[in-house]
Amino acid sequence: MTIYSNEMKNEYILSKDNIRNVIKLLTAFEGKTLTRLKVDINHKYNKTDSLENLTNKLRNSTIKVTELLEIFDILGYDIVVKKK
Repeated sequence: MTIYSNEMKNEYILSKDNIRNVIKLLTAFEGKTLTRLKVDINHKYNKTDSLENLTNKLRNSTIKVTELLEIFDILGYDIVVKKK
């Protein structure tokens, strides 16, 4: 996981290998647990899937982009795509 500061902003470079750790890190930074995160996602987006479902997707790197957008929305982060 690459983390660096740019103009007082922390940036996290996501890869297939680190997405689980980045989400866990940012969840902790925001004072939440993965359980609380999933409850908030289910409430805001009217979903009923389980924490186990989320953790399996993170572990197996099968999470959808729309699910990542929901996670980062709840945590208060934007996803930025930039050319390498």
